[in-house]
Amino acid sequence: MRKASLWVLGLWVFLETGVGADRAGGQPIPPHHEKLIRQAAEQVRAQATPQRPRRVLIWNTPPHLMPKDPHKGYCIPYGEAAFRILGETTKAYEPVVSDDLALMTPESLARFDAIVLNNASGPWITPTDEDLQKPALRALGTDKEAIEKRLRQGFLEFIAGGKGVVCIHYAVAANRHWPEFTELFGATFTGHPWTEEVGVTVEEPGHPLLAAFGGKDFRIADEIYEYGPPYDRSKLRVLLSIDPATTNMGARWIHRKDDDFALAWVKLYGQGRVFVTSFGHMSQIYSNPQMLRFYLDAIQWACGDLQAPAEPRPTRPTRTNIPGREPAPELPGFVRLFDGKTLAGWQGDPEIWTVEDGAITGQTRPDKPLKGNQFLVWKDQVEDFELRAKFRLESGNSGIYFRAQKRPPGKTEGDLLIGPQADFDASGRWIGVLIEYPVRGVVADRGEKVRIDQTGKKEVIGSVGDPAKLLQVVRSKEWNEYTIIARGGHIVLKINDVVMGEVTEDQDPKRPQHGWLGLQVHVGPPMRVQFKDIYLRRF
Repeated sequence: MRKASLWVLGLWVFLETGVGADRAGGQPIPPHHEKLIRQAAEQVRAQATPQRPRRVLIWNTPPHLMPKDPHKGYCIPYGEAAFRILGETTKAYEPVVSDDLALMTPESLARFDAIVLNNASGPWITPTDEDLQKPALRALGTDKEAIEKRLRQGFLEFIAGGKGVVCIHYAVAANRHWPEFTELFGATFTGHPWTEEVGVTVEEPGHPLLAAFGGKDFRIADEIYEYGPPYDRSKLRVLLSIDPATTNMGARWIHRKDDDFALAWVKLYGQGRVFVTSFGHMSQIYSNPQMLRFYLDAIQWACGDLQAPAEPRPTRPTRTNIPGREPAPELPGFVRLFDGKTLAGWQGDPEIWTVEDGAITGQTRPDKPLKGNQFLVWKDQVEDFELRAKFRLESGNSGIYFRAQKRPPGKTEGDLLIGPQADFDASGRWIGVLIEYPVRGVVADRGEKVRIDQTGKKEVIGSVGDPAKLLQVVRSKEWNEYTIIARGGHIVLKINDVVMGEVTEDQDPKRPQHGWLGLQVHVGPPMRVQFKDIYLRRF
């Protein structure tokens, strides 16, 4: 930031409003994180040369709303640092950080070219009693209602008159009492089904605002939003969206049925420009050079320096062959999870997991012993379902995990998945056993009917058959079919259509309810396991 020009602006604001201009609602971030942001920003270059010196207001949640702001302490201060440093290093704009409503008066806004709503949330357009003491706001009216009316009008006129606004992440959910605010941005926040890595479709590879991604789809970890009315592609130009083929479409709280999950869009408002993106929750987003370039391009476009089309584009990419959508043959209500040819929809180590002879094959070698159990994980989470899968085990131990949790990102110790497992092995000891290692251990041995109470206490309440006789229905080293039925707190395991075990745990509040589906190869001696004809139906 150019200190002289900021001093001049700060002097003007102080004289007019009685407050300083460079005032942030967030908390300072650790110096080493600011260093990472600065290092990332130094890799970014402005696409366009500013037509004239630009000034951008970086707007934070005001102090009286910050205690209840869900993003205080992390993405707000990180975003503040990123947008400030971007302006300083690229010279594309002069950043002014503030959370003072006096800077939202029409007279004050006239000194800016664009506004970045930095996760600012709550009804920030509504003045407080303290705000009424500020000369700049008192000049707008005699009471809160009159002042807010003028502030609303001035904000909309600022944009309609040819300026711009960049809406970051949760800022789209602010001012819910103001319908025109929602209409301005073109959508309402209805939830965040994903806080994980997702696949992103670059809808217009050649669009100037998407230059950061080099025309290629990508993956990113963040808190990802779902949007509702007035969201309408006929009124927006969507730039980025969820790729359902490479994203967990079994996440809870997904409400849309049309797979239309926009992640960034632009629209025109009068003569002005509006940019909205879901990205901006996780702090590491702000030290990612690619994302900083994306943000800078948006700000330059909002200022009017970077030219890019913003007219509505109702069409969207057509996705075909989305894994997990193809109906299973002769099994009404089921879908196919394995196409018989590729590992589409599955993630795992390609040195261990391959497709051989039309079957998913997990194999370990004596020259590369495993240090831990390895998994092939299905892209979509499951909750209440029936799974059918044929398996053939030549040696070792394997299993099918369901409702499992992944180890936290960045952690490398321990198994990738932890959760219930329909087990099987070459010795026969673990065939048909429901185990949850390392949490609850054996939940139900082969032949057992088990009940788990509200304290987590396990009780064997009956039998589904003699364990030795049940083992006889399994054909060693040949194809067998595992069936897992999980509905609420009731779980049934079958092999070759014979019940192996049954668990009722609907009273246990700690029972696994929702999670990942995965296939396992076990640490130990070299082994080989195969799976095919994998079909799933959800209840």
